[in-house]
Amino acid sequence: MHTFREKITFVLTALAYLVFHIRTGPTTGAIIAGTIEQLLTTAPYCIGFTFVLVAIIRYMHDGKRPAWDRIARIFFTIGIFFAFYFALYEYGDRAYQQRMEKEGKPVSELLSSPRDNQRVPLYWA
Repeated sequence: MHTFREKITFVLTALAYLVFHIRTGPTTGAIIAGTIEQLLTTAPYCIGFTFVLVAIIRYMHDGKRPAWDRIARIFFTIGIFFAFYFALYEYGDRAYQQRMEKEGKPVSELLSSPRDNQRVPLYWA
């Protein structure tokens, strides 16, 4: 990070990483706990994919390792993608649970029951 622009974009990437991991909740404690849980959930994926991408970059550049700030940017970018994906999943699940509660069905009910999966006859050609 030699220029001021690189420093600013690095900080903005780190802030975006944190913003994408923020989770909602009724209290401040729930927000902090959800955010930390989300950070800890996505960290192994981010570290693993960053490791693989850095290994590919090293291979392509004859063994030269990228600068630490480039590695951190790769980590933050991958983390943003995973946080976005997990947020979509969590919010979709929350909407599904709220819909089930409005319909009067128990939330713990499975998405499909054994009755729903009827056996389909197999036809041999």
